Parts: sequence; structure tokens; C-alpha cells
Amino acid sequence: MNLPHSLVAVFLILMVPVGCQQSVPAPFIAIDQVGYRQFGPKQAFQVHGQSTQFELIRSDTTDTVKSIPAISTLGPDLATGDRVTIIDFSAVNRPGEYQIRSTDTNEILSDRFVIAKDPYQDVLPLLVKSYYYHRCGSRVADDSQWGYELCHLDDAELYDQRGAFLDVTGGWHDAGDYNKFSVNTSLSAALLLYAYEHNSQLASDLLPNIPESGNGIPNILDEVSYALQWLLKMQAANGAVYHKVSQETWIGEFMPDQDPAKRYLFEFSSTATASFSATAALGARLLSDFEPELSAELEAASRRAWEYLSVHPENVPMGGFKNPPGVTGGEYGDMSDRDERIWAAAELFRLTGEISFLHYFTENYPEITGTSIPPLSWRNVHSLAIQAFLSWPAGTVSQSIDTDIRMHLMDRAEALLRTQNANNYRTLLRSDEYYWGSNSVGLAYAFDLLQAYRVTGTLAYLNSVLDQLHYLFGRNPFNRSQVTGAGSRSVEHPYHQLSETGAFSAPVPGMLVGGPNAVIHLDDRPISGFPGKNYEDQFKNYLVNEPAINFTAILVSVVAMVSSPEVHLNQNHASEGLHYR
Repeated sequence: MNLPHSLVAVFLILMVPVGCQQSVPAPFIAIDQVGYRQFGPKQAFQVHGQSTQFELIRSDTTDTVKSIPAISTLGPDLATGDRVTIIDFSAVNRPGEYQIRSTDTNEILSDRFVIAKDPYQDVLPLLVKSYYYHRCGSRVADDSQWGYELCHLDDAELYDQRGAFLDVTGGWHDAGDYNKFSVNTSLSAALLLYAYEHNSQLASDLLPNIPESGNGIPNILDEVSYALQWLLKMQAANGAVYHKVSQETWIGEFMPDQDPAKRYLFEFSSTATASFSATAALGARLLSDFEPELSAELEAASRRAWEYLSVHPENVPMGGFKNPPGVTGGEYGDMSDRDERIWAAAELFRLTGEISFLHYFTENYPEITGTSIPPLSWRNVHSLAIQAFLSWPAGTVSQSIDTDIRMHLMDRAEALLRTQNANNYRTLLRSDEYYWGSNSVGLAYAFDLLQAYRVTGTLAYLNSVLDQLHYLFGRNPFNRSQVTGAGSRSVEHPYHQLSETGAFSAPVPGMLVGGPNAVIHLDDRPISGFPGKNYEDQFKNYLVNEPAINFTAILVSVVAMVSSPEVHLNQNHASEGLHYR
């Protein structure tokens, strides 16, 4: 529940710097600019406004479809300090394109949105296609404006063996920069593979137009294969996986094919090895019917990685990967590789059925449950290990283990609902969780809620996931979709070198930016005194406005599960649900 208004008022006064004059923000109506499910809850939020009467209108004719009185106004919350008036139009189920406008004061008009059986059906291919524009070592050329020539063909000299080179061309550029990280690529590839596994619509070979289109293989698998082939290059003969390919220090922004930075290949890490083992096993299973040779290569590589891990039961290097002195930029260090190893065992068991992988999982699974499951990220893959486990056949493990894992998942789901109910914008984040990549943290929680929904069919879990999507696609304090090219008012200036240095008319579409960050500020300049409002759509502010392949990958997975025919249920029937068993 929200704090009493008297306490919040005191908090708000304390947050205003002495001597500052507060301007009155312009009111707006925040909506999911993509849309709402036909038979689900539908709410828009009036922010800063005083209106109490609204109407739903057709965007093409402006004809009134329904008059809508405000149902309640929420006082300021800790995350944003915003007063929010709820506009509920759940009773309208007719598909179409709409807007909401106020009728009792100066007119406020929302952006356009649709009501549809699956409002995200056009967003999903946009998200998947964004990975094509992150390809490294390949000429990117389609009928869009975002192409570039061959890039980074000299990857890479070994950092610890100057003069020695290994061919590690290919893969995906990681984020707004062009470095490549094994742990983040493995996570992102796995999430796209899980999206494919849970949404039969992604079996199409006609989704985004990429060079492999028409080869009889689903486009999403083609794109993931491009990343997997790079990961195979990153594995040494002993089974270990090199941690990253990156420049030594930052030298500025360039087009990919004009980047002058010298790039290096850095040492092995067990987290990179374990994440690769899990993703390679997953890829081997899902690619077996389409690319049997690649599937066999991936299985063999996954086993070699597991053998390396078996010989090296400790974290390698001790304490996790660290940048050598003088090296700056992304480190992706991880002090524990236990969750990655458990995830690898779970996926290797799904692939092979071999009892040794099952034993490893059952002996170590408490490390992925515990009292608090961290949000899914390149560092914490507990949720992926749990998802893999939930896909095993019934009776694979003892009833006590099965019940224990499921109870932890349910406890987490209920805690997330309580958090969401305290937030005016219906986000899943606590007010202290607005740090770098906060948008992906909210999606990580949505991912867990989807697992809980699949197990129980509890409709509140699914609706909570949809609320998080509504936030990302525009129902937020910024009145802006956090996904480039998705919605009528989306991010325009992400920290994305290709998008900015290419002088294109718009950024590469389908990329999720990091979102509000109240922990680290550009030039030590807070944007707001409220954690949930530390965001700006500015190119240079990489701390809040940089996209990354892992951010977008969690969104792909969540949207794919929500949009899948298997899960796409009429929400009027709360008792229905898709169960793993």
C-alpha cells in the first residue's frame, strides 16, 4: 500500500532543494502506446492533471466510444512523487485504434494505441530484428537505413600473449558500444531460444528480413545461430571459454566499420564457460531438426565446457574475472559461478537425459532458491535454471524437491505482487531498485511471474506481467516508450553508436534502453530527487539511455511468452492456465 499522504508530503518537502522553485508539470495521459489485450484489464493514467471525466475515442474519426469517469486518484509514491488518476476502460473489448481525452477541463489527449487479441504481434519481430543490426564482422544490408559495411575483421589479439591472434570474428555488438562478452551473449542467445521454444509463432521463416530468410529455418534461430557460431570460436581446446573481446580503453564514437579501436581477447572465466555450456546445450536441442551439424557441434562443445568445469570446481579466476590494470569498460565479473553451473546441468539433462547432470542439479539446487532469488541477469541465472527444471517430465525428481522449488517460486510471485501494488505506475521495482538497467530488472521479475503463471494459472500473475509491459511501452512518468521504434512517442536518442553516428532519421528500432538510474549519475548530476524519474532521452547519458542485447533479450522472452498461442488466454476465464505438468 502507498504511504499515508501526510508522510509522503513530508518526504516530498524534504526532497526539494532549498531555494528551488518548482514548476507545475504539464498534465498528460499515459498509456501503453502499443496497446492492450482485447479481454484483459485496460487502464490509462492521468498524470499531474485534475480531470475526472474522460472518453475513449476512435483515433480515425474521433467518435466517442465510451465515457469513462476516473475511478480513483493515488497520492504521491516513493518512487516518482507523482499523483496518478486511474482511467479504467476494461469493459471495451472491440478491436481498433483508440485515444483517450479528458472532457471536463482543458483537453488532454493521449497517444494512440490499439485494442487487439495480441497487441504485441508487430513488436515481437521488431525486437528480434534489432539483433541483425548488432552483427559484428558481417556486412549488414537490407532495405532499411541502418546498414554498415564489414567491421572488426581483426578480432582479436590475446591480451596476455601479445603477437598471438585468434579468429573470434562474428557475434553481436554488446550494447551502444561494439565490444563482445561471452556471458552476455550466452544469456541473450538463451533468452531468444526460450522465446522460440514458448511461442510457436516464432517458427516462421518470414519474420524479419535477414540474409538467411527463405532458408527454411525460423529467422530467430538463424539470428541466434550467428551468435552461437561466435561463442564456439570463443572456446579453447580445453573446453574453457574466453571471457570477452574488447578494446583496452574508450576512444570515442564511430560507425562499426570505421571503429579504429584495437581489440583484445581476454582470459578464460568459469562463468563464461558455464553460461556457454547451458546455452550450447539449449541450442543443440532446439536446432537439431534444422541444423543437425551445428547441433552436434554445440552438444560436443557443451560437454567439453562441462568437463572443464568438472576439473575446475572453483571459480576461475578466483573471485571472478577482473579487468587487468589499465583496462576500462565492461568487466562482467561474477564472484560466483554456482548458478551458471546448475543452469548448465539442467539444460544438459534436458538434452541428454544423462543421470549425472540430474544428480548435479538435485545436489545443488538449493543455491538457486534460497530466501531471495536475484533478478535474472548475466550475473544471476537462477531463474533460467528454475525454468529449465519446470520443463522436465513429471516425476523426474522427488516430491520434496519439486514442492520446494515451486514454493519458492510462488513466494517470490506473491512478494512481487505486493511490491507492484505499492507503485502508482504498477511497476515491479522497489523504490531502491532503480539502478543501471532498471527496465530489465522489472522484466526479470516479469519473467519469474510468467513461470509462476505457467505453473498455477493464477491470472493475477499474468496481469502483473502485462502491467510491467504497459510501463515499458509508455504508461510511465516520462510518457515515452522505452523501446526504440515501438509506440508513437518512443526513445529517440539512445546511447547507441550506430544509431547516432550514422545520422539516420531514427534509431535502430526494437531496442530496450536501461531506464531510470538513481545510483550513478552522468557528471554526478541527478535528474530528479525521485529514484523512478532519473531518466532522460539523451544520447550521451549511457547510464539511463543505453540499449543492450541482454535488456532486449529479456523483453523478447517476456513478450513471446505473453503473446504465445499456448499462453494467450481469454482473461475472462481466471481458472484457465497453461501448466508444465
